[in-house]
Order: sequence, then C-alpha cells, then structure tokens
Amino acid sequence: MNRIKFLKLWSVSVGSMDAVTGLLLVFSPALVLKLLGMAPPSADALVFLSWMGVFIAGVGLSYAMAFGRRSRGETVWAFTAMIRILVAVFLTVKILGGTMAANWALVGGCDGIVGVLQVVLLRLGWWKEVPK
Repeated sequence: MNRIKFLKLWSVSVGSMDAVTGLLLVFSPALVLKLLGMAPPSADALVFLSWMGVFIAGVGLSYAMAFGRRSRGETVWAFTAMIRILVAVFLTVKILGGTMAANWALVGGCDGIVGVLQVVLLRLGWWKEVPK
C-alpha cells in the first residue's frame, strides 16, 4: 500500500471510529460505558457524557476535511494528534491519581497511540506526497 492510500485509509478508519463513538455517546452513553466494562452513573451525569460525545464526533468528522488539499490533511492530523495526546495525558493522570477507573486506559492508550503515530508520520513528511 502506498503512503497516500494509507493516509486516506487511516483518516477514514480513525475518523469513523471517533464519529461512531461520539454518536453512541450522544444517543446511548450507558451502552458505551457498558462496552468499557463500567457501570453507568446517574441519569444526571449521563447528559455530560452525551455532551462530550458531540465533541468526540466532531473530532472524528474533522478527518473528512483531510480529503482535499495537502495542507488540510496536515492541519487535521496535527490538530487531532494534539487533542488525542492531551486526552491520553489527562486520562493517565486521572487513572494514576485514582479519580477515574482503570477501564479508561483503553481510551487513553488508543488516543495516545493514534496521536503519536500521526505526529511521527507528519514529521516524516508523508503528507508531502499528497498533491497540493
């Protein structure tokens, strides 16, 4: 697989992952927590997970903007990498501090890996092969 195809496949895959997760959080936050092996909080707290779902879906949908000019792809990847790394750091601190369940490590690990890989590929100049 060439680099351009990989960039497109990655953007579709990772973007879809976040878009679907975000929509699930909006419409069925208790299901998402169940899939993570956690008991849902009170109904009052679930609304905040739904609210977070809007932002997560937005991050996922932003990957669609990568299909266009090269500068768009680089910008989307840099921005989403930053968000993902910040989420990974936040979750790591909260899990180690005991204020969040260890089940959230799956989310933090996934975001950390995706974010770091995007930074590496940006630094290696993979997006430079995409036509302007």
